[in-house]
Amino acid sequence: MRKYQQQHDIHRSRPLSSDTNQHGGAARGNSAPVLIPPESLLDINGLCQFLKLGKTKIFWLINREGLPVHKFGRAYRFDRIEVWQWLQNRRDLV
Repeated sequence: MRKYQQQHDIHRSRPLSSDTNQHGGAARGNSAPVLIPPESLLDINGLCQFLKLGKTKIFWLINREGLPVHKFGRAYRFDRIEVWQWLQNRRDLV
């Protein structure tokens, strides 16, 4: 029984090739390239650690000072590069 499960698990875990459709057909010639998401997105806790600030101060900076944020419903995500550029621009203004 174990040998049977191992053989079938291999087939289940095999990823679909990007150059075939779901039914095993030929490659699509006009498919768009797959974009890899940046690893620099932080959640609110990650940004607190990055800036060494509390959540209340982070939300104050978003609302009053224009800290760049991407909001998905109630979830906040911050691009580390955008935040760094925002910090550099603030330093130039002072």
